[in-house]
Formats: sequence, structure tokens, C-alpha cells
Amino acid sequence: MKGTIGELTALLEEEGLLLMASDGIGSLAPASFTTNSREASEGAFFVCKGYTFKKEYLEMAAEKGAMLYMAEMDFGVELPHILVTDIRKAASVAARWFYGYPGEKMYVTGITGTKGKTTTAYILKSILDAARPGKTAIFSTMEINTGRESRISHLTTPEPAELQSYFREAVDNGCDHVVMEVSSQAMKLSRVYGERFPIGIFLNVDEDHIGGKEHATLEEYVGCKISFLAQCDTVIVNRETRFFEQVMAGCAGKKVLLYGHDETCDGVIRSIEPSASGSRFEVGWQGKWYAFETSLVGRFNVENLTAAILAAFVMGIDPGTIQEGIRYIHIPGRMMLMEHRGIHIVVDYAHNYLSFLNVYKAVLETFAPKHVHSVFGSAGERSAVRRRDMGELAEKYADYVYLTADDPGYENVVDICKEIKCHITKPCRIIPDREEAIGAALDAAKPGDVVILAGKGAEVTQRIRGEFVPYISDAKAVQRWIKENS
Repeated sequence: MKGTIGELTALLEEEGLLLMASDGIGSLAPASFTTNSREASEGAFFVCKGYTFKKEYLEMAAEKGAMLYMAEMDFGVELPHILVTDIRKAASVAARWFYGYPGEKMYVTGITGTKGKTTTAYILKSILDAARPGKTAIFSTMEINTGRESRISHLTTPEPAELQSYFREAVDNGCDHVVMEVSSQAMKLSRVYGERFPIGIFLNVDEDHIGGKEHATLEEYVGCKISFLAQCDTVIVNRETRFFEQVMAGCAGKKVLLYGHDETCDGVIRSIEPSASGSRFEVGWQGKWYAFETSLVGRFNVENLTAAILAAFVMGIDPGTIQEGIRYIHIPGRMMLMEHRGIHIVVDYAHNYLSFLNVYKAVLETFAPKHVHSVFGSAGERSAVRRRDMGELAEKYADYVYLTADDPGYENVVDICKEIKCHITKPCRIIPDREEAIGAALDAAKPGDVVILAGKGAEVTQRIRGEFVPYISDAKAVQRWIKENS
């Protein structure tokens, strides 16, 4: 895998990133690579990056035996070092070099979009598993699965040191395909800088992730999404996405396949038949029509399925295998359906305008409910626009609303809920304890009603004041309520 530092400095110079390197470090061969001072050890190559980086972190790494460091400035610590113009891009270059470019040894499909990344990633993995069991890794919002091992994920797209170590682990585990989500933050922070994607999927883009810790403006957010396409060979694009012309401009020089309901698309969707048990639909591809049946519900999921189906066609997977891969599929925390005594319960990760709108529309289309009970909150330190959108959508589509905790971070749960409640005139309760809020909604529901539990999906933690605090999960909260009320 790793070579000598002389090889890395040559690479950094080629990329226009190298400022200087300490004399005599060309022959050094580090034993490990890290950006976390707590993980530094004898012979480590330590990278100084992050908005809140402090000199003390480097000093701690040096005390633990770090061999050298890389940074944008000389911290005055007695340790050989490399200085660069952009530490984030340099960290990606260095991580790829240290782990032996493992991404190049696999077929990597990247998926971006405001809504649907995780669902589409799991759909494509399910198709690939049907074609070639045990050969596909997945890096998603829900988990990092490298073929034989699975970890809970805390970032949609991991930082370079972790990402490249996961690529390496996947290769070593015998995987030759990776399906991964690529977030706008990953592009902004150069987490996948230098990586090539044989296929890139662009699902959609809408107003979200705009605020102090995310993107300064909508233009920046959209630009970061589109910048991903420059790293792809073939791009699969939703014809109905917002900012379509800008997206297409970002595809210049690429092979582009469009999917959607318009007959001019490369992958045409028609004859959608929704039901409480799933969906049937047809996709037109290269002059032929193919019928598909799936356990997933909702028009938006048919669109996610079609994006994955096109990717599978590009990979040369036959229609029968694709049909097998999508027929019975479960996406953790995405449109999970449960039922108790005539009450339908939907657990979904929806946490922004587009995802909420899709869930509400799918519920109305699939169940024609008597009443809709909506349980949700909003993450702390996020855009106020998201809270407004959630409130306005609940006002339009829900009959009863229960506002509660959803990763409040350093903010007060009640304050967040009050912001949302400003946009709601329907019956609305603020219940900070999430399991209690779920119980209240289920207690109030009658046969023929639908209860939507949105925001957490299958997550088993709440992000509170810098900590990931264990949480029972929405699904288990429902199961507990059913047991107590049976």
C-alpha cells in the first residue's frame, strides 16, 4: 500500500498543492495515517485539518510518536512536515496514496441528491447482490458496510482518511463494487477529491442544507452538488430535477442518460400502479419495455428505482436479475410500513422539504387515510428554512401534529419546536420526549388513520450537545407501543 513520502510530495507538486517539505523526509515511510490526534501512534503521518484545529492536537500526536505532519502552516513543533496550499485536497491525495488507491481497484458508483441517496444506494446494492452476492460494499448515511463488516455511519460521506481505509478494507474483503452516497458537504470539503466514478447518479436538488455549518447560499449548495459530476464518466440524471439546465451544463463532456416520465428520456417511466404492499411500473430502455414489481411504495421511490435500474443496465446486468434484486427490498428507515388494528404507521428518514413532500404524497396516494398524524422535529444548528418548510407542509397535509426531538444538538428542543409551530394552525402538541410523542400520536389514531414518524428513520441515537445519545429507534418505539396495547 504505502510508499515513501518522496512519492507523495511529487504527487502534491503535480496537483499544485505543495508549498514546501522538510529536508531529508523523502525516504520516510509512515506506519499509519490519521487526522485524529487520539489515534496517533508510533510512526504516524498526522494531518492537521478542520475548522477548529488547535496546535495542541499536533503536540499530542507528536508525543504519541507521530513521524511527520502535513498542514497549511508551520506550527513550530519539532517534527518533519509538509506544507500545502489546501489541506483538504492534500488530505485526500495523501489518503489515496497511503492506502494504495483502493477505489481504482473497484467499480465505484456515486449517488448525490437532496432526497433519495440512501434509498437508491440500497436499491442498487440489492441488484448487485442478486447478480454477484457478497461482492458489493455500501457507504451510506445508515452504515459503512465493507462486505464483511458493518459500522454505524455518522457522516453521509466519510472524511478522506476513513473513506480510503474503508475502500481498502472492501478490496481486502473481496469486493469489486462500491455504491456510495456523495453529499454536497463532501464536495465542499474535498472528501472525494481525485476519486473517479464510472457512474454518477444525480437524483434531484432542492433548497436545503443552507446555514452556518453547511452552505452559505442556495447557489453554493447547488454548485457543490453539480461539481460532483465532473468526477464521473457516465451520469444518470433525473429529467425533472430543479436546476436541470445547470445540472446538464455540469455534465459537459460526459455520457448522460436521462430518466423520468417524459418519453424523450433514455429511461422512461410509465404505468405506475401503487398499493399498500408495493408498486408495479414499467421502464422503457433502448426500444424495449420492462415490467417491474417492488415492495417499495411511492412515486418517488419508483423514480429512485429507475435511476438504479439504469445504472444496472449500464453495468450490463440482465433485466431478470434486476427484477429479482428489487422485488423484495427493505431500506432501513425509509418508508417502513407497519400496521396495528387498522392504523397504518410509516417510519421514514424525511427531514427536509422534498423528502417530507414525497412522504405525504405517498401516504395520500397509497392509503387514502381518514386522518394523518405527523410526528417530527428538526435538527439543531440547521437552516431556519427547513423548520419553516416542515411546518408549512404539516399545515397542508397533516390533520394532527406532534413536535418532538430530532438531533437537537446544542439547541433547546422546545425552542426548535416553537419555531416550527409558528407555521401550523392545525391541532399541534409539543412533546420533547420522542418516544412519548410517538405514543401520543398512536393513542390518538383511529382505524383508517396513518401515523407518520419522520426524521429519525432507523437511527438508534440522538445527537445532543456533541454526544450521540442512545435512542430506542422509532420502529422499536412503535413495537413497544403495540405490545402494550394488544
